[in-house]
Amino acid sequence: MAADPRRDAHNRYRHGIAPEDRERVPYYTALLEALSSSEVAIDLLLALPEEQRLPVLILAILHWHALCGHEKLAPLYAPLPHGGDRAPEAFAAEVRAIVEADPDLVLSQLHRRTQTNEVGRSAVLRAVLTELRRRGLRTVNLVDLGASAGLNLYCDQFHVGDEPSELVLACEPLIETDFGPIPLVHHRVGIDVNPLDLHDPEDARWLRACLWPEEPLRLRRLETIESLLPSWPPLTLLRGSVLERLDDAIAICGTEHPTLFLHTWAAAYFTEAEQRALAARLRALCATGDYYWVACEWGPAVPGLSLPPSVIEPPRPGACQVAVTVPGHPTADWGWCHAHGRWVALAPPLPGPKG
Repeated sequence: MAADPRRDAHNRYRHGIAPEDRERVPYYTALLEALSSSEVAIDLLLALPEEQRLPVLILAILHWHALCGHEKLAPLYAPLPHGGDRAPEAFAAEVRAIVEADPDLVLSQLHRRTQTNEVGRSAVLRAVLTELRRRGLRTVNLVDLGASAGLNLYCDQFHVGDEPSELVLACEPLIETDFGPIPLVHHRVGIDVNPLDLHDPEDARWLRACLWPEEPLRLRRLETIESLLPSWPPLTLLRGSVLERLDDAIAICGTEHPTLFLHTWAAAYFTEAEQRALAARLRALCATGDYYWVACEWGPAVPGLSLPPSVIEPPRPGACQVAVTVPGHPTADWGWCHAHGRWVALAPPLPGPKG
């Protein structure tokens, strides 16, 4: 734990959104700034286990109450997808006042977990899988560790292009990147301590709450996915911790096709001991079998993964490192990406001898 927990909580609020995203979401930026100077809001963040102590959970809880029709929050949040009806600072001050007047509003929901199933990350996964296909990977099973509703297991159902839409993802390649064909996906398995089912109205509402209301395309995309899910290939969601259910996922996938384990901004919510145990297990699997491991994580939040030193400097603040392990090779740095997949800078190393 930080030497000064309250100062740490203050900083987590202030830096809860990457610098490059702040202009795009001025209301959430102003709200985090307002909460950073609220003793009540700091107490609420400190009530969480350290590995869960991220302000996006507080934001999601407040958004969830608004979606549930809270008499004060609902009218404040309703205009945000349309550009807002007041200054961001005024919005933030009103929400802060609501939190300070009734902290139990947030406290009663701190049992929840941040489960933003951001399919924009599928663009990064597609870029990695395109490169792996170029190297000979033709078929694959996908296992998402910290899957939420498992939507990134459908990375093959999205495309990447310059004109984003519900099924077209915008991902700026800062280094020349190919978003071409990817391996044929067979089994799709997700593991989560509380997997979400889009057919359940409460689960669907929580997924919406985890989205940022100032980005209406993300909401439309989720609604489109809900309507298309019945026609998409089936997936299996396993309830439990990643370490508890990993063997079950491996058994479901079998050995007919290679299996790729992936996680995107998920290991940050594990304890450091869990991160170490997971990394050791995945590296052992990749060393001895037909297994791949793709991690897209913010380095400071995942010390237990022991990600390799970066080959290129992160091009923008708050970037997530993309680390890839292929069968018989040590984990390698492949570059960087935006936390929601808005850009990618991949520089995968040339294949070398196994060892």
